[in-house]
Amino acid sequence: MEAAVGAVYRLGYGGATTAIIADEAGVSRGALTHHFGSRAELMATVVQWVYHKELEFYRELLADGKRGTRVSDWPDIVWEVLSKPSGLAVLEILQATRSDAELSERVKPVQIAIEQTGIETMRARFGGDDETRRATVRLVIWAIRGLTIEQMLVSDPAGVKASVDVLRLLLERAAPSGSIDDLQTAQHA
Repeated sequence: MEAAVGAVYRLGYGGATTAIIADEAGVSRGALTHHFGSRAELMATVVQWVYHKELEFYRELLADGKRGTRVSDWPDIVWEVLSKPSGLAVLEILQATRSDAELSERVKPVQIAIEQTGIETMRARFGGDDETRRATVRLVIWAIRGLTIEQMLVSDPAGVKASVDVLRLLLERAAPSGSIDDLQTAQHA
């Protein structure tokens, strides 16, 4: 999995062939194909594997009980997790689902389950209604995913973090109590 993540991160989805991944993993192409069946299956497994690694990292970041207690904490937390090479590799794979039907078929259920876990995490922490939780999770995750692309394109990648800070400030103002209930009220006003 690490070889696949590294290859996709460095070479993009199109350049990370199974031959390159097999070579970097130190296995034969036949062994890789036997284990995964297709490149799409391998890439869907990569998305799932990275997600489990990210969950571990989220748990570490939240272990002290101080972070993640306010909705506005989440842009910074998500940035720490998704701006890593593995987050960019997953974004490459997700983007490839647009033009690869087999990949899309395999990745969509994984992505739906991942989003649902995020929504459940928000329910446990903040309550609120399903619609507002889903909208909040999508806003934070996809804004940060977009900013991870931006950091690759600009001359000052560290400066992209300022946009993460703006998103945090917007959420602080929209949810002064730190709760999704504030967002729910604003959304339905």
